[in-house]
Amino acid sequence: MKKKAILKNGIKAVAFLLIFALLFQLTTELLRSKWTDDNQDRYVLQNFYDLDEDSLDVLFLGSSQIIYGVNPVELYDHAGISAYCLGGASASLMSNYYWLIEAEKTQNPSVVMLEVSSLLEKVKEHQERKRVDEMRLSLNRLRFIRSLTGLDSVSESALSYVIPIVKYHSRWMSLDAQDFGSGMNSDLAYRGYNIADQCKKDLDYDKMIIDNDDPEEDVRELYDYQLEYFVKIVEYCQENDIELVLFKTTKYSWKGSDSAQVQELADQYGLTYLDYNWEELMTAFDYNIETDMKDFDHLSVLGAVKFSDCLADYLTANYDLPDRREDLDYDLQINRDTYDAEYTDASLLTTTDPVEWLTLLKQHSTCDIFLATCGDVNGQVSDELATLLADLGLETDLNSLSSGECFVALLTNDGTSIEEVTAAESAQISGKLDNGVAYSIASKNKNGTMTAELSINSNDTSLNGAGLNIRVYSETRGLALETVCIDLETGEMTCKTRSG
Repeated sequence: MKKKAILKNGIKAVAFLLIFALLFQLTTELLRSKWTDDNQDRYVLQNFYDLDEDSLDVLFLGSSQIIYGVNPVELYDHAGISAYCLGGASASLMSNYYWLIEAEKTQNPSVVMLEVSSLLEKVKEHQERKRVDEMRLSLNRLRFIRSLTGLDSVSESALSYVIPIVKYHSRWMSLDAQDFGSGMNSDLAYRGYNIADQCKKDLDYDKMIIDNDDPEEDVRELYDYQLEYFVKIVEYCQENDIELVLFKTTKYSWKGSDSAQVQELADQYGLTYLDYNWEELMTAFDYNIETDMKDFDHLSVLGAVKFSDCLADYLTANYDLPDRREDLDYDLQINRDTYDAEYTDASLLTTTDPVEWLTLLKQHSTCDIFLATCGDVNGQVSDELATLLADLGLETDLNSLSSGECFVALLTNDGTSIEEVTAAESAQISGKLDNGVAYSIASKNKNGTMTAELSINSNDTSLNGAGLNIRVYSETRGLALETVCIDLETGEMTCKTRSG
């Protein structure tokens, strides 16, 4: 009897511990931050674990420079290169080193491409936590934690990294739908690349290139702890017969003195350094400052495509890499449908030419188009613009409108059209889209003053300029991609993207 009681109690104890461990893990996962905004850090790092074993030939390491600047899908489409961007926002060379070790557990890349921005950046604890949180529990992760918490700039305890609930226990008060998995979509990170729906215009090209910089002025100091892990990455690649290449994406805040310091390091360790802030290399990928920047320091979707093609040409010319397109069994392991849709959406933001913009818009089968006239448009719409508008589903001939008439239209993603024209003070349509979002479109003529309003969820972002005011909205992604005004008299188009 005593043995049975002991066995019974033992089973109960084990069951209790297992249940406790399961609930503890579930609670930790619920409470911890998900890192799915902006740089999509969670998806970038977690999706790496889903790659087929030994399916990777080139590994990109770095910060957000590679998350927005290097497109592995384009590397594959252009040259059959199997690559992954294993970086993240403000990722230090320390985290790049430990993630390189993590990658080597399942992959055997022959080339590592290291983006060098981090050499001149401070370690940011809240950014490094993302790298730790998303790494699977292992001796490598524990070493990462020990190194990180050993820095003077990191005040968090090692325990808060080993047991994340120590850090996140109070988050229960701010839980939202995403914490329970609703709205999370790992399909939106494409082998570590994040498509940006932004395009920064009106930058100064002379300030972008570093050809004009004096390498002796404004010299920024390289951080010792970044240098320490730079050397560790170099030595690790040498020990494991991995070709290491240093490179720098085009970046507004990068200086000639920064480049000179990195070049000295490259020379010291016998490494190739490609700096795409020099005009010669920028010209090599047909850089266009009006279309190729997401913001001051990151490439746009178009810039990333051209830059990636340039890198692909360099890699195929200098290294013996297999063309994975020739392997019918090779799986890129991305959702092509979401990639194509998101890429097409983002490409809208790269042009200010009305004809080119409307031509791109024709490819957007998942978008709703809101249109309102401001001022008289009769007789001003060119045949080319009229044809493109008709292709988008517009039934009204805008050139037939009389002076003073107001016009609005909603061209839905399912091919239907709602249009209203009136000589009264206002033409207006309103309602809800299929996803429940409320909208209102108005063209007004009050006391001889004509205005246009384009409102989604009570947010009016019309540019209210003379001519055609248009707003493009993606129901599937739940966001307005771009608002424009086409001035029919001058043929010019002004834009307001999500970046402002």
